[in-house]
Amino acid sequence: MENKIINLVKENQIIIISRHKNPDLDAYGAQFGLYYALKEYFPNKQIYAVGDTNSLNSFQDLDEVSEEILSNSLLFILDTVSSQMLKDDSYSRAKTVVLIDHHQNEPDIRHDLYLRNVKASSTSEMVAKMLSQNRIPYTKDSARALFMGIVGDTGRFLYSGTTSETMRIAADLIDAGVDFSDIYSKMYTETFQSKKVKSDFFHSIQLTQHKVAYHNNNIAFLQKHHLDPNYASRGLVNQMSGIEEVPIWVNFTEDSKNNVILVEIRSRSIPVVEVARNHGGGGHLLACGCQLKTWDETLIILKELDHLLEEYNG
Repeated sequence: MENKIINLVKENQIIIISRHKNPDLDAYGAQFGLYYALKEYFPNKQIYAVGDTNSLNSFQDLDEVSEEILSNSLLFILDTVSSQMLKDDSYSRAKTVVLIDHHQNEPDIRHDLYLRNVKASSTSEMVAKMLSQNRIPYTKDSARALFMGIVGDTGRFLYSGTTSETMRIAADLIDAGVDFSDIYSKMYTETFQSKKVKSDFFHSIQLTQHKVAYHNNNIAFLQKHHLDPNYASRGLVNQMSGIEEVPIWVNFTEDSKNNVILVEIRSRSIPVVEVARNHGGGGHLLACGCQLKTWDETLIILKELDHLLEEYNG
């Protein structure tokens, strides 16, 4: 499949590289890792990186493309196969669509090729492997992006999705010029105010009967700390990880602009993805999410997770 995808790149003059909205580090890493490598290897092609942006973007500004360019393009969609995770349906107007993803979801996006590996630590790992197998060298910039994506989705190689192949690919990226100490310093250094936010968050965590930890990031909490909903949702969820008594944790965040409650579910070892799927979402076995319409629905999620723990504990 990797060879077929690169053959499509060779056959097309216009390549657009996109990913899901509200990108995390893996989405950025896969996107810019592929973008920089292809730009260097195919200098005569028109290659664009498109999408929204946020504070995690340490790479470059995103491109805008016309309808004419889109309609004649090979379009990559990375790190999702769910139309709900896309900004709009413009993908449907691309000439050819390729999906590359490592999540558990079944695609509802029209596509021509689909590279899927649910055992991969990250989409960045998949992109790095595809480039390597096709002898397309990593540039220093592409290696940095891919390494950051892998680190982001493996939690510095601590999560269960990390494999020996993940480590081999990471080693290859370091050999390509990645300064991982500099990357770690920039990724994991934060302001005093950020630490205060996390302290306030931690001190207002609640527990269900069977020790599901949860936090409600309502409008009042977001306004108090001047937080973007997407940062609060994904950036704070793992403040509840690593607690001995807590095997499952969930973060609920009010997004008033889009009139939804963002849900991020995490688990140390018990698969929780079916709970997310029950509510129109998905993701990984131990890390997944969905969107809800009301706070009342969050109580249903908590009840389902609590019941899951009750069954697990007999």
